[in-house]
Amino acid sequence: MLKPTHHIALAGAFSAGRTPAFRFCVLAFVFLWFCLGAVPAFAKLKPLAPSEMKEATAQQGFTQFVMDNNTARMFLDIHIETYTTVNAFSAGYYEKNGTTGWDQQWSQVSIGNSTSDDMDIDGLVFMADFDGTTNDLQRVVIGSNRLQGDLTATFNSYSGTYNNALVGGSWEAMDTSRSLVTEPSTPGDPTPSTTFAFNSEGYADKDMGLYFIINMEGPQQGIQVVAGFDEQSLTPGQWWDKP
Repeated sequence: MLKPTHHIALAGAFSAGRTPAFRFCVLAFVFLWFCLGAVPAFAKLKPLAPSEMKEATAQQGFTQFVMDNNTARMFLDIHIETYTTVNAFSAGYYEKNGTTGWDQQWSQVSIGNSTSDDMDIDGLVFMADFDGTTNDLQRVVIGSNRLQGDLTATFNSYSGTYNNALVGGSWEAMDTSRSLVTEPSTPGDPTPSTTFAFNSEGYADKDMGLYFIINMEGPQQGIQVVAGFDEQSLTPGQWWDKP
């Protein structure tokens, strides 16, 4: 079976001054494509027995949508099993602290290890925060609360936070800003790479999620990634607090 390769780059995401909100809506759809469109999801239809059809209702639903004050949250109750590779993924190229660079710059990305050892994603979450006065879009959050499998890449630039347990350490948040994420090199492997092992041994009972967070402005302006935590297990702070 062929496995697709892709190159994704988002340059000029943040220009000087205020950035139009619609541009970030476009970015959100690009991230959705990264998670779904660029990832081949394999599934087959299974007919329901008459007894099962009698039990099926629309009360729980495929989609849950909640509006809490100025935050909209949508949950898609779907299961994805995928294996794919991405040659390069870059996002958020702009000036920050006097230096122009990428928030995220990953290369040789592998989502899952093979077609028989893929990545499982249980449910997708979309959140949008709006200004209560102007109704301007302030933040977009896209991801999942539960992943099972390996995400391997050379993280040349990583902004956000990741769970140290993903790389075999203790359960703690590692905050980074445009930093190289490293782990001990594999003997004989000249290319440094890092494997985020979601629901890894020792933490199999904990939900490990992955989220892309797009902040329009403010001290956390940019594109950050939260890896290895769900919405509940990460201590409230800059990542989940509303702008």
